[in-house]
Amino acid sequence: MKNYVVKKKIYSIGLFGNPVKHSLSPLIHNIFSKEIKINYNYNLFLCTKSNFFIEIKKFFQCGGFGCNVTVPFKKLAFHALHQYSKRAKISNSTNTLKKSIDSNILGDNTDGIGLIYDLKRLKYIKKYSKVLLLGAGGVAHSIIYHLLKEQCSVVILNRTLDKSVDLIKKFTHFGKISVFSDRLNKYEFDILINATSCGLYNQSPFFPKYVVTPKTICYDISYSRTQSLTPFLLVCKNLGSTNISDGFGMLVAQAAYSCLFWFGVLPDINKTFNKLKLMF
Repeated sequence: MKNYVVKKKIYSIGLFGNPVKHSLSPLIHNIFSKEIKINYNYNLFLCTKSNFFIEIKKFFQCGGFGCNVTVPFKKLAFHALHQYSKRAKISNSTNTLKKSIDSNILGDNTDGIGLIYDLKRLKYIKKYSKVLLLGAGGVAHSIIYHLLKEQCSVVILNRTLDKSVDLIKKFTHFGKISVFSDRLNKYEFDILINATSCGLYNQSPFFPKYVVTPKTICYDISYSRTQSLTPFLLVCKNLGSTNISDGFGMLVAQAAYSCLFWFGVLPDINKTFNKLKLMF
């Protein structure tokens, strides 16, 4: 009698962005794959603005099951979708895609829910927290709705005023949101969040130093692969902030919710976070 070996299906998952080489996502998803007992490969794809749609299309045509999208293509990726979740529609931005059985491309955005998960894990956020958000790019679009949903008030500080104003117009009906002004120099913020991509280039974004006090919680969406502080957090620490964190926890959480979108299973976020912290 012949012995038949049933091979388990291996799903193809990718990450599209620029840069991508630094990403810890392959390591995170390798842990998730073993935990949820679903085999999937997680590969990195370096793209440019001119070939992004071509690469995404090629990926799904060649058997790709799902993917993540990182900077600077999250807003661009929204236009590659046939259907989208409420979170993706509100933010007009997506970081998680998958192919449906009828070959449509479905999209979600897990950045916001990942951030809130981590802020709650750290006990950084509470009802009516006053948040100063640095940046008005794709990440800002992804997280503002979730901050407002927690009944935080959000003030936007960005190099380009027009982009800040666009954000205000887009999200004003969800909660209290405004543009930063020097007239706010006596306004105390509970949380300062860096949502710029400066960390990828080993830089800290500009912000008035008076907004940081010893009581100010400083959170960087970027993360460090080592125990060292990101440039933004180093500035905040030197200004006296005693509550600082990078976005490593957010990275793990948003990845877990991406996994839920692809496979219908949510990995153990805290267990994975603690395991990864021991590696670095």
